[in-house]
This record gives sequence, structure tokens and C-alpha cells, in this order.
Amino acid sequence: MVTCPWCGTSYEQFQPTCSKCGGSLPLPVEESAPAEQANLRVPPPAPRDLPRNYVWRILGADAGAIVGGILGFVGLVFVMVGVPLTLSLTAIFVSLPFVLLGLVLLVAGSILFILRYREAQATVEVLREGEPVLGTIEQVYQNLQVQVNGRNPWTIVYRFEALGKSHEGRVTTLSQPSLNQEPGKPVYVLIEPGNPARNTIYPHPYGYYGL
Repeated sequence: MVTCPWCGTSYEQFQPTCSKCGGSLPLPVEESAPAEQANLRVPPPAPRDLPRNYVWRILGADAGAIVGGILGFVGLVFVMVGVPLTLSLTAIFVSLPFVLLGLVLLVAGSILFILRYREAQATVEVLREGEPVLGTIEQVYQNLQVQVNGRNPWTIVYRFEALGKSHEGRVTTLSQPSLNQEPGKPVYVLIEPGNPARNTIYPHPYGYYGL
């Protein structure tokens, strides 16, 4: 049986892409693979097909992007309400600070959202073109101080070897990690060719858990 790493749909026989979301399906694991690696989802060869809206799935679970969007929206409302009031001389002293605050929120929110959007695009590119290496889950913890859409995010910390050095990476998800993502378990890591600092685990939590 082959399971789609992007949406979780299972198939009795292997096929190149998922009929439901269009994502690439992993190649079957060879029987000679070590027992602890037999349950790993093997990344298909690059370039990998990802759902078209995958960058928005990442942003929808990214606290920074959500905060940036909220700040930008609030700032836009302040500006839209304050600008007409500035046309009235009697209300200009009240509306002008209102407009200025709105502009600050709009600019700050837009910058934060753009930065997170670029980071999400970079993650998508690694998922599409990254080279696979084996790594190990180091730590899994839940941040109870932060809530996104009513849920506390989980962080998965992993370590891998590339270009003769040890590297650490982390990914955040709003869904509880699976049993295969417990500390000490092996995991595939996709790295940007020639730049291991840009990396992510495979399957990526946002796609695998349907976020």
C-alpha cells in the first residue's frame, strides 16, 4: 500500500501522482531496508510535484504570517477610517494620529507577511528540488504559550549530516506529530543542493496532516 504524503490518501498499487491532491507519491521501500527505516516515506526523485496552494498551507499554519496578516488588516482599517476624517478640519487632530498608527501597522504587518511568504516559498522549493539525506528526530515539544487558530503549535527538532558537518533543523506544525516522529526515530531530510542550512523534513507536516 502507498500513502500520499501530502493529503494521506492510500492506494493499493503504486502510481506516480495522487488522484486527490496531485502530489507525488513516494517510491515503494525496498524489502532489504533496515527495519527501523522500513516505515519511512521515501522522497521521490526531484523535481517533485506539490499541490499548487502548498505555500498557502504553510502560511496558514505559520504564526508569523498570521500575525502579519492581522496587523496589516487592522492597519488598513485604521487608514480607511481615518483618511476621510482628516478632510474635516474639526476632526483632523483626532484622525491624523489614527491614520499614522494605521500606516505603521499596515507597513509592519506587510513586511512581516512578505518575509514569512518568502520563507514559505523557500521551503516549497526545498520540497520540490531538495536532496534527501537521513536524519534523526532530536526533540518534539508543544509551545503552550502560543495559540494559532485555537491550537498550540508543535516543534519538531531534527539533526542530520551533510557536507561533512552536523546540522540541526526544525519545523513547526499545528497537528500533533505522528509516532514515527518521536525523538530518536529516523527521518528523511530534504536539503537545498550545496546549502544544507536550507532544509526541511519529509514528509512535510503541513502537507502530511492536511493543513
